[in-house]
Amino acid sequence: MSNRMQKQFAYVRELYAITEALAKFRHYLLGHHFIIKTDQKSLKQLLDQTLQTPEQQQWLPKLLGYDFEIHYKAGKKNIPADALSMSFFMAWSEPNCVWLQQLVQLTQTDQKLSQLYSQCFHGQVPNSEYSIKEGILFWKGRIMVPHNSTLINQILQEFHTSKIGGHAGITKTASRIANQFYWPNMQQNIRKFINECVVCQQAKVDHALPKGLLQTLPIPQQVWEDIAMNFITHLPSVTGYTTIMVVVDRLSKFAYFIPLKSDFSSKSVAEAFIGQVVKIHGIPKFIVSDRDKGFISSFWQHLFKSQGTTLAMGSAYHPQFDGQTENLNKTLEMYLRCYVYENPKF
Repeated sequence: MSNRMQKQFAYVRELYAITEALAKFRHYLLGHHFIIKTDQKSLKQLLDQTLQTPEQQQWLPKLLGYDFEIHYKAGKKNIPADALSMSFFMAWSEPNCVWLQQLVQLTQTDQKLSQLYSQCFHGQVPNSEYSIKEGILFWKGRIMVPHNSTLINQILQEFHTSKIGGHAGITKTASRIANQFYWPNMQQNIRKFINECVVCQQAKVDHALPKGLLQTLPIPQQVWEDIAMNFITHLPSVTGYTTIMVVVDRLSKFAYFIPLKSDFSSKSVAEAFIGQVVKIHGIPKFIVSDRDKGFISSFWQHLFKSQGTTLAMGSAYHPQFDGQTENLNKTLEMYLRCYVYENPKF
């Protein structure tokens, strides 16, 4: 809640909370009768009174289309709803990072960094880009790591080999590390580490130059109005699921990965799409896809035609029509291939 709203009367804040809650849970509330319980007694007559305040004139139209009742519940009886906001007790927990403690110790033992640390501590360093915070030496806001220390290998493992790193390439891994750390010959160390990664060497493929020119699509104007869809099939079976339906918003690049069984049909695809995407973001205006059997079926065509959605399908054997989804599929497949490398039949 903004500072401006916190200064308003309790009635205005409670009315604002109701409109925000209805907007948040719109997909669950439309078409259903529900009850709103509040400890603001004046809101009980909200639907029966005339519009008098600017807040009522601004927010009451947002309640149109909903079937609900407002029940007053005294604050003393509304304990579960107000428990978090009314509590004066607080639990405090603070992480204790062993890695940072090791960094502080190695900084003091490293000849070059310890000398630089001492100069910076006494204000004798000529370069103002150096700073000290909690015993750690920073350069341009990045943590300075002692050269040839074991901490460098830990950083490379975390930013490349771990599940968060995802065995990304040299450019992406170097960019992530350079945002937080610095040490001499950092680029060379990162390049050498990734080039010697056994999983990357055996699980990744060479990228040849694409044939022909890419066919660009218009840039969307709103999020989740223009989406792209595709399938990753013939994966090893996991509890009966062998297919992943990829749904990506072409503007924000946010993606959903929905598991499907091998015998999926246009009906099951539509149910999964509505249950995972539409109920949160609404019906899209434009869908880009290939000519998979699920997308060219009459059921799928009539379903979205009745909703006013335009379906755009690429021509056969031209995946560059939807290069964004194809690239996302390639990244996901590479990620899965790297992490089942040691136990592919798991």
